[in-house]
Amino acid sequence: YSINAEATPTESAWEKGKQLARNTIEEYRRRHHDSIPRKVSYTFWSSEFVETEGVTIAQVLYMLGVEPVRSQFGSVEDVRLIPTSELGRPRIDVVIQTSGQFRDLAASRLALISKAVELVASLGKEDQENYVAAGSVATEKELVEQGLSPKEARELANVRIFGGVNGMYGTGIQEMVTSGDKWEQEKEIADVYLNNMGAAYTGKQEDWGRFVKPLFRAALKNTDVVVQPRQNNTWGALSLDHVYEFMGGLTLSVRQVTGKDPEAYFNDLRNRHKTRVQELKQAIGVEARTTILNPTYIQEQLKEGQNAANGIAETIRNTYGWNVMKPSAIDKELWDDIYATYVKDEKNLGVHEFFRENNPAALQEFTAVMMETARKGMWKATPEQLKAIAELHAKSVAEFGAGCSGFVCDNAKLRSFIGERLDASDKKAYEEKVADAREVSIKDAQKGQRLKKETRSSEDTSSPVTSYLLPAGVALVVIILILFLIAKRRKGKE
Repeated sequence: YSINAEATPTESAWEKGKQLARNTIEEYRRRHHDSIPRKVSYTFWSSEFVETEGVTIAQVLYMLGVEPVRSQFGSVEDVRLIPTSELGRPRIDVVIQTSGQFRDLAASRLALISKAVELVASLGKEDQENYVAAGSVATEKELVEQGLSPKEARELANVRIFGGVNGMYGTGIQEMVTSGDKWEQEKEIADVYLNNMGAAYTGKQEDWGRFVKPLFRAALKNTDVVVQPRQNNTWGALSLDHVYEFMGGLTLSVRQVTGKDPEAYFNDLRNRHKTRVQELKQAIGVEARTTILNPTYIQEQLKEGQNAANGIAETIRNTYGWNVMKPSAIDKELWDDIYATYVKDEKNLGVHEFFRENNPAALQEFTAVMMETARKGMWKATPEQLKAIAELHAKSVAEFGAGCSGFVCDNAKLRSFIGERLDASDKKAYEEKVADAREVSIKDAQKGQRLKKETRSSEDTSSPVTSYLLPAGVALVVIILILFLIAKRRKGKE
């Protein structure tokens, strides 16, 4: 795909974005007694930006109550206010979470949104509420309370776009989420997310990437809705871990900041002729029923071997990720269905044999994930369910050795939780195999470090000074030799 960023949102994208904004407001109204959201937080991904030509940007602008101003060549060079008489509703505040790729690809569009926020925040009294102006006043007050000077607080009050600190591209929370014994409360995850994604990206070059610790937290106050665009069928909420990393991380952080679990919607752009808004829990339910719980889908996957096994394990791992990020999106019934399908094999699909023959490590992974979900109290599994999962997990470890992922080998609390549900002989065999695998992993890591040091020492036996002097000496000798040959040649001619 290629795109002229300056032309976004295109005319077509503008119309779709307006409709999605209306749909988001209507969906929220339907769920909240006819009230509308005060603030909506969006995730910007470069893939959606390119494929839809800026639909989500259009939605953000329309939420603010502005529209693009185009040059005679079709580029969007400015924004102007939509009168409230035409808008017919309050101006809704926004917060943008940008991926690193979007930030690098479309900096001018982020500057355009920043300009729109400043324009709307500066408005005087209108016949409708202005949640943007109210949000800036609240942010300024919060920043002063957090110790910033009134001048600095006012300068930062209109910042609404945030992304990775120091130009980073990820949130840094995935590894933390999957290391279940490294955190006890979701606040710990939110703190990491707010810190790593708290750099401000505005239209001012001097503020590009600026990090002021309380700013992102202050900007998220009063967020009622979190929105993630989805533009194609190559991924879903469960099949791609970056969805729970970005959309989920934002949702969890809003919950920590506001004390209220926000609504979470997908901008469903997969059918370009019929865009719609889909609630997160519904999207997860549809994806689970049509993929990992669907006998026809599973039967086809069983023909694909090792990679298919990895895909199933990854989907179950991402289900756990969503359980951490937004517990209300994952029902107990979903885990019960996964248990019935993959632990009890109630559909008689031969899943145990499939994993045993193709990828025992994947079976160990998803059974460990299920046990961790229960250990964390996110799935109220029965004692019988826990015993069956633990036995299936331990049997695979004893037979094939431990496939040392973070869940299988590196979570001491989880290993203890599994061992408590095994008979003495099974527990001993399980613990011995895990210990063996961990010892090999440690030795391999140490060997890798040793080889790295040895390689470096063999290539660099001289001191730093010598390493510079040696090439310089060689160059000097070459120059002297050339001058000698030139002089000799001239003498011969004479």
